[in-house]
Amino acid sequence: MKVLVAMDHTRTSLEAARTAVRLLGPSGAEFLVVNVAEVPVPWLASTPGFGVVAPLTLEVEPASEVDEAAVLADEAEAAGVPDAEIEVVIGDPGQEICAAAERHDVDLIVVGSHDRSALARLIEPSVSHRVLRGSSCPVLVVPDRHPTD
Repeated sequence: MKVLVAMDHTRTSLEAARTAVRLLGPSGAEFLVVNVAEVPVPWLASTPGFGVVAPLTLEVEPASEVDEAAVLADEAEAAGVPDAEIEVVIGDPGQEICAAAERHDVDLIVVGSHDRSALARLIEPSVSHRVLRGSSCPVLVVPDRHPTD
């Protein structure tokens, strides 16, 4: 079994990784750890009440991607993920997690879910919900056990 664990440098994603290892590690599952750096889209106001969304061109230096992979590998090791394959990508987190699952032919995606208010979800949509809707394989959503921390 191949398992994709989405990690984003938060306590919730570390808990999701630990849960995946606890449930699936003893069965000899292979782990792919994916981190998606979201491309910021600036909002430029042109007149009161109106605005323009300007596309942003982002160039990633190979060295920074290597550094990110090293940090992610350390986090995966701290979470107890055995011999994880590491992948760092840039784009929309929900889409990129689903795309990585397709590319690597994974059997299960594991994501954490942050406990946020309806207003916060309106401003920043839930990655776990986007993965649930967009994935062609089963998704395990691990809730944030300490939402007020």
